[in-house]
This record gives sequence, structure tokens and C-alpha cells, in this order.
Amino acid sequence: MDKVVLIIGSETLLGRKLIELSLNKGYKVIAPVMTSQEKLKESSKKTLQIIPWNRSSVISSKTVIRESLRAFGKIDSVLFVHPDVKINDNLQDTSIEMIEETLNTLLHGSIYLIKELLGYFIREEKGSIAFAETEKAHQTVSPLTNLISGGFHSFSDSILQSLLPGIYKCAFTTKITEMDDYAEFILNILSSSDDRADGEWLKFTEKKGIFQSLPIIKRK
Repeated sequence: MDKVVLIIGSETLLGRKLIELSLNKGYKVIAPVMTSQEKLKESSKKTLQIIPWNRSSVISSKTVIRESLRAFGKIDSVLFVHPDVKINDNLQDTSIEMIEETLNTLLHGSIYLIKELLGYFIREEKGSIAFAETEKAHQTVSPLTNLISGGFHSFSDSILQSLLPGIYKCAFTTKITEMDDYAEFILNILSSSDDRADGEWLKFTEKKGIFQSLPIIKRK
């Protein structure tokens, strides 16, 4: 299969599962990485392209697009996985440096790259983008963690509701910790390109066949 998928979030368990399953399906996979990730770098697969990514740099985001196109000639889909944020400090005890580093790494860089990818899809008049998060049930989180999580959800929802002709877009959420089934569900929905899921959030609660009714979350 000639499909090229760019997966943001290869440092997360879900991101790694999506990369693995995508490669198994015969897709070509691009993984922007912000640090050395030996398990990915050790792969000898010619269908997996690892690209260094400085999340605080606009130029680096442009470089990711350029190197992706140089490697495979196109980008068909983007999967943006919410990062596993573990910031346990109380806000009053968090240094300004930590706050700035967190925002630069987990917010600004992602927005830069999504902006460049949307621009590419708009120029091509086609493409798909999907967002995926994992809800942390019954877990105490810090204000910064909530800021990143809430920002990801709201940012994703805004993209879903944007008028982007030719671009298929949807988002996924779950409370389940089993990432294999969740990743498979995401890829199955995207491969089906079901019009009912376009612009919608879908909640994964158990392993489902793609021909069953879609678990679309109604907006309030």
C-alpha cells in the first residue's frame, strides 16, 4: 500500500502502537522525534522515516515537512497523539523555566507543525488529520498538566470544526489503558474514511468492528 502517514507522539505508548500497526498494514510512516529514541532508530525498515524535530523551532517544523516529502514524495495522513504529560509539581512551586520549557515543548511546537501540515494539505486539496487522547480517570493532576490536556482537546475540537475543504478530520478519546485495541480502532476508522466520523469525536470503549454503529460523542 502506498499510504504515507506522519505520526506525532512517537514517545507515547499509543504513538508507538500506531507506528507498529501502520507499518504492519504496509503504510510508509514518518515519525518526528524530539529526542533520541533508540527503539525507533534501530529499525531497519525502509518504510519508517525518523526525522529530528525541535519543537520550539518554526524552521524545524518546516524541515520535517521538507524531509518527509524528500523521503516519500507525499503525506496522506497525520495522526497527532496527545503527549503523556507528567508534571506533578504545584504551580506555586514550579519554576518559570519549567513553565516556559513545557509550553515550548508541548504546545508551541505542536501548533507550528500542525500549521505547516494543514498548509500542505490545503495546497494539495486533500489529506486527513486525526487527534487521539487518553483520559486519565481518578488521577490527581497538576495545573500545567490540565493546561496541556485541556489545550490539546480544545485545539483539536477547533480544527475539527474548521472549514477545510478536501481534508478529512476526526478525533478519538478513551479511558481504556489497552493501547493495542485502541490503535487498531483508530486506524480502522481512518482507513474506512466513514463520512459520519468526519469532523467528529469518537469514544473507544471496547474492541469494535468498523461496521458497527460509530461511538460519536455529541457536542454540548
